[in-house]
Amino acid sequence: MDEQQHVALPKLYGASAYARPPVTVAHTPRPVTPDDLPIAAEMTDEEVQLLAMLHATDGRVPSTPGGSVAFTAPPSGPEPLRPRPFSIRAFADRIRRPRR
Repeated sequence: MDEQQHVALPKLYGASAYARPPVTVAHTPRPVTPDDLPIAAEMTDEEVQLLAMLHATDGRVPSTPGGSVAFTAPPSGPEPLRPRPFSIRAFADRIRRPRR
């Protein structure tokens, strides 16, 4: 039995030697969103007016305390796609069904 000397491997810290340096990106200001405003109960009149001017981008309309927001009619055009209900039984039957 050959006894070999045990040598501990060096501990590596940080990125590997072949890693690319980080890319610098120009800082651009973010647009104002309803999330940037304070809690609705603590809003000033100016902040409530700013909230009324913002448009909801993801389909949600921000609410104001004691106020109402007018909803617009949905866009007319082709009916949007509706998902079909998923059934594991129907999926299993599709897999087990013999091909024609």
